[in-house]
Amino acid sequence: MSLAAHRSIGQVAHFALAAILWVGLGITTSSAAEQRDWIVTAFGGQLTNNVWEEAINPSETKFIDSYVVGLGVARDFAQRGRFDFGWEIQAVGHFGDQDHFEFNTPVYARFNTPESWRILKSLTFGLGLSYATKVPSTEIERGRDSTRTLVYWMGEMEFHLPPENLDLVFRLHHRSDGYGLFPHDTGSNAFVLGLRWRH
Repeated sequence: MSLAAHRSIGQVAHFALAAILWVGLGITTSSAAEQRDWIVTAFGGQLTNNVWEEAINPSETKFIDSYVVGLGVARDFAQRGRFDFGWEIQAVGHFGDQDHFEFNTPVYARFNTPESWRILKSLTFGLGLSYATKVPSTEIERGRDSTRTLVYWMGEMEFHLPPENLDLVFRLHHRSDGYGLFPHDTGSNAFVLGLRWRH
């Protein structure tokens, strides 16, 4: 990919993050004092040796001996129609082929499905930054180099569970160079499952 294309896609990523923040912060100023739930998600999963476009294709997904466990604490700050906007802070531990911690700070937009939907509860996209306490060795092996700080994004599906205030989460957990925002062509992907509580 050309340098101009990298810059163009990087500008799109910057715009997407700014748009989520701008829309979310500007929507419901009248509800700023409204009591909102804390959202806690505990999750674990496994990394793949793919770019994300390959990872989401089951016939191409190649898992590696590298695993994550993590905890995310989130809160919505705005709502419009079926969309919630919020932020999340994640602490993630890596083990297996690599041994370090990772911290992620995405801002997200969540689409809540109609109440008549009995299985799928929501779809979420989040975008922010990721910081690793060591340069991840799996990213070095795949991309020849990496850096502690990268773009973070997640794509998530949330499913209803019978207990009240408890849901199942399936998430693609992605660290990315942001199509040229960071100097190395690198990144990593993990598929994680988690349980979510709202308090």
